Amino acid sequence: MFQMQGRSLPRIATVMLTTSLALGGGLLAAGAAAAAAPGAGVTAVVENTMLGEKIDVDGGSTVEGGLFTLKTSSGELQTYCIDFGNPVYLDSQAKYQESDWKSSSLGRKDKAQDASKIRWILENSYPQVTDLEKLSKDAAVDGQLSKEDAAAGTQAAIWKFSDGKDAVPQNSKARQLRDYLIGDKNKGIAAEPKPSLTLAPDVSGKSGSKLGPFTLNSSAGQVKLAVNGNSADKIKVLDKDGKPVGDALNGPIAKDTQLFLDVPAGTPDGGAVLTASAETVVPSGRVFLSEGYTPEKHSQTMILAGSSKLSVSANAKANWKQGKGALIDSIAQVECENSGVRVSVANGGDEAATVTVKPGKDLTVQPGKTESLLLTVANKAAYDITVTGPNGYTNNFKGILDCKSATTPVTPSSGPSTPGASGAPTTPAGTPSKSSSTAPAPAVTSSAPGTGGLAQTGASSNTPILAGVAGALVIAGGAAVFFLRRRGRHGGNAA
Repeated sequence: MFQMQGRSLPRIATVMLTTSLALGGGLLAAGAAAAAAPGAGVTAVVENTMLGEKIDVDGGSTVEGGLFTLKTSSGELQTYCIDFGNPVYLDSQAKYQESDWKSSSLGRKDKAQDASKIRWILENSYPQVTDLEKLSKDAAVDGQLSKEDAAAGTQAAIWKFSDGKDAVPQNSKARQLRDYLIGDKNKGIAAEPKPSLTLAPDVSGKSGSKLGPFTLNSSAGQVKLAVNGNSADKIKVLDKDGKPVGDALNGPIAKDTQLFLDVPAGTPDGGAVLTASAETVVPSGRVFLSEGYTPEKHSQTMILAGSSKLSVSANAKANWKQGKGALIDSIAQVECENSGVRVSVANGGDEAATVTVKPGKDLTVQPGKTESLLLTVANKAAYDITVTGPNGYTNNFKGILDCKSATTPVTPSSGPSTPGASGAPTTPAGTPSKSSSTAPAPAVTSSAPGTGGLAQTGASSNTPILAGVAGALVIAGGAAVFFLRRRGRHGGNAA
């Protein structure tokens, strides 16, 4: 495990965010699940340190940019910001979820080249390149880069492609690194890195049949499998060819590996959980999205720069019954290319089901079929989607759409800190189908930032970061943002 070095930010009151996973197959589901990346992956909480230096942005504001630390249950991650105009909410110890590019701004077709440039930067700079002497020579830096120089130069280079920012480190060595990373040597790396570990969706069906498929993806060299629940000792895990898998898969794990559960005929109605677990170093370039469900607790999007070896796991549920009836499961996935959230509803039973997606419309799902509905959502707006069906089935998906970077840093108001985006879910309309085309609905636009005093940016090693208005501490675009009612010592921006 690496040790993160950097400037500590003051510790403040902690409010942990919690998520209840929904049960499938007609069982009552409580709580809410994020729609960004179904199937788990790494979950982490942002720490109060950042390694970096001052960066001038677009010839105006000065920010403190560099590496963040995200803490998991088994290790640490290092991340850079790819969402300049939004804050990090340290007062709530912002919780993050590993996600696919399609659920972030990097998933849009117009960002494909920028995403590949960012991946090249990550693979060819700090902390992937730990030999700073070599990195200094590669970048033709005058002298030797420090870790702080390397972090600031790398962050500035990333902002060029993630947010279109002209970000220039004040330190000359960091500035030379930034110029190298955005220069002609950067040919891009187009491939999206593999997930640490994902397993989805929940499934339902009749006992005496194969239930599935579950789809497994992982960067690990070995994935262990276990079944827990009703009659677990009688259930076998099968591959796509119907052959028993046993208790482990040895890597490399093929993309979209399919797994099934063989539930013997006559097994009483019930359910089980398929668990996949592994030890792996999460590949650089994986996106981490905030799990905050309200604008006041939703933090900026980050991208993974480096990780220690972590323990990761993912669960997917299976439910079965012997008698007749519908068996419903649902899943939601953010699709930034389509500016919305796609809800898919599967029926593993033997009778048609009428399912309500709210906001949205009713869907009729035939036995053995899946119907989907794209709900359009305004960028940086909240969504709250509830799926209800037969036998008391309900599932809820909440989040905020992170599909485009904000053009300017957020200016929090004099009330509770907000990232400058709010609003209710959209009121979408669409036609259920297996394609991505639906009629777009009117989108709820984000509200304007508050009109309170200007946030002062930047922090020095001898000046503590203070939380002024409403006791809120925010980090915006990798920059420490705090509130003062007088001119501070960091250059010109009066609060």
